Amino acid sequence: MDKITTTIKREWLREIVAGRHPVEYREIKPYWTNRFSKVKAPFHLRLINGMQQQAPEVTVLVTQVSTNSRLGQYELEIGKVIHVKNWDRKRERPAK
Repeated sequence: MDKITTTIKREWLREIVAGRHPVEYREIKPYWTNRFSKVKAPFHLRLINGMQQQAPEVTVLVTQVSTNSRLGQYELEIGKVIHVKNWDRKRERPAK
């Protein structure tokens, strides 16, 4: 299965892991247009919060990518959370 890796802010990572953020947004720019043209839904999206080796991360299954021209954003429908690493789900913060 195809996989895209990118960064994400901690607040959105927290919401995705908790299941409260079913759609991830990315701006319509040539960078994302090129990346999304190389994959076909469904695909895995690996989201990392930071650049350290122990940075919190989550891998989700993206079931659909749609375009919202009015807002100038891609909308990535998150099907389910596949894997969570370096994250304490109970306390909703990075694991120590």
